[in-house]
Amino acid sequence: MGEIVRQEFAIDGMSCQGCVRGVTGALGKVAGVKSVDVSLERSGATVEFDAASVQPAAIVAAIVAAGFEARPR
Repeated sequence: MGEIVRQEFAIDGMSCQGCVRGVTGALGKVAGVKSVDVSLERSGATVEFDAASVQPAAIVAAIVAAGFEARPR
């Protein structure tokens, strides 16, 4: 196991708690992601992940695949 990194991601397009659940579920399926806190109010997510297992680009890709725009903050 590598270093656990905590990173913020900006997410555009979320409008309801269903969106939050969708993003949370998508990120929960990414290998190496340890915890996810998605916030509609701040239009983003805080993600803790194993830097040896997953890169930020894979986290962004999972959010995009769920139907939203995303980028690291």
